[in-house]
Amino acid sequence: MDWGTLGQTAAQFLIDYFAVVVGAICGALFAVDRKLDIVGTVTLGLIAGYGGGIIRDMLLHDKGFFFMQSPELILVCIVLCTLVSVFRKHVAGLQSHLFYVDAFSMALFALAGAGKAWAAGVGIVISIFLGGLTAVGGGALRDICTGQTPAVFKPSNFYAVSGIAGSAAYVALAALNAPGPVADIACVAVAFLLTVLSAHFDWQTKSSE
Repeated sequence: MDWGTLGQTAAQFLIDYFAVVVGAICGALFAVDRKLDIVGTVTLGLIAGYGGGIIRDMLLHDKGFFFMQSPELILVCIVLCTLVSVFRKHVAGLQSHLFYVDAFSMALFALAGAGKAWAAGVGIVISIFLGGLTAVGGGALRDICTGQTPAVFKPSNFYAVSGIAGSAAYVALAALNAPGPVADIACVAVAFLLTVLSAHFDWQTKSSE
């Protein structure tokens, strides 16, 4: 594996790797819930898993997209999405937990975005922005592909807000030279818990009307 790309340390590479896997599984479960066939399930899983990271890497002008650095991960995601589709009756019980899987996936992508941006030296504001964008990018593309208005574009429980909050927590701790694992855990915890709490207490963003 080549970690020599812009801002891509071994730790960041592994964070991206794990985030993509969870995102792809989440996308596949989302597809099964909407009764897509096996091709649609695999395609939506890949879009959900890679979408946010591709947007981030384009904006960072990275020397190489993470998507293209690990061909084996593409195969892993295809296999996992295929298994979700083939055994859709057996994973039906997981649909009730889809919200939590999606929230965890979003939190991981917030970390993947903010962490890589901060390592690339783009500064506080851009690192937080890219963390939030990476967090919601794959989910937004997934929703668009299934004919839905992405949650980030309409009044809803916290999603983009949570991604930005988690990214801000990461960047704040990184700026204070906190140990890497502390900043990582804080980012994921803040983004995930804020999403869950917003659903539990029905905290919502409001429309302009």
